Amino acid sequence: KVNSWRGIGEEIATKVEAEFNSGRYTVDILHGGEPGNYSRWRKMGIMEKFTDIIPTIEKLDKRMYGRDNDSVVVGSTISSPTYNTKLVSAAEAPKGWEDLLNPRWKGKLGVTADMKVWTNLALGEGKSWGVRKTEEFLAKLKKEQNLIFAASHAAGHTMVIAGEIAILADNYVRLVLLDKEKGAPVEWLRVSPLSISGPSITLQKKAPHPNAARLFLEWLLSPQGLLLYEEKTRSGAAFPGTGTKTSKLIEGMPLVVQTEEAILKIKELGLDEKFATILGVTP
Repeated sequence: KVNSWRGIGEEIATKVEAEFNSGRYTVDILHGGEPGNYSRWRKMGIMEKFTDIIPTIEKLDKRMYGRDNDSVVVGSTISSPTYNTKLVSAAEAPKGWEDLLNPRWKGKLGVTADMKVWTNLALGEGKSWGVRKTEEFLAKLKKEQNLIFAASHAAGHTMVIAGEIAILADNYVRLVLLDKEKGAPVEWLRVSPLSISGPSITLQKKAPHPNAARLFLEWLLSPQGLLLYEEKTRSGAAFPGTGTKTSKLIEGMPLVVQTEEAILKIKELGLDEKFATILGVTP
């Protein structure tokens, strides 16, 4: 029998640290908890290494798991621009990120308050743009396009389907795939590079059921486990070598990946706040 507790990022982190500091160890496996905390957690003795014992680990993209062998991403979020197919034809749709600057999209282009895509384009692992190029791109986007703002990806996605905006510059591809199945007039753009992020799974050093947890993680990272995770969550691993539908969907495309190292650098430079200021939104 599995017991679970659900929260968002820092709520999970707060619960884990509070329990650890009080000597109550109720957690075996953690899904989420913000990678920006991992460096501190290692010093505290909260996290346990485990990816080095996974038999198939050498077949997986190294950006899928942490360099300290104590975290792994099994459900990826692919982000790209998406558009309403009744308002924008496939032929005229942007072919790359820079095409979003075309004057024809003025007053028709939306962005969300989440800076993850832009910070990932700036510093994600892969063929990222760098901070300066990303800043220049966002400044042009703000100046030239009379942007429409959405509070979240879900809200922006709904606005695209409703025709309130023609293109959402930063959307989750999984939202598009789900609503396309229902007949919604929405499509995603295969831009280069694609932004990849996702919550990590970690094993707690003082897990109450360490052997069962390791056995579960070994199964989860097997081809069968990754496929079942994708089927149940609709969020599969995007990395080459996983065999998921998600990975096959973007096979061969350049990726920029939100790794723990990138997250720490983004936080150090204050890029979330800096990019939000450029766009004129509250992150």
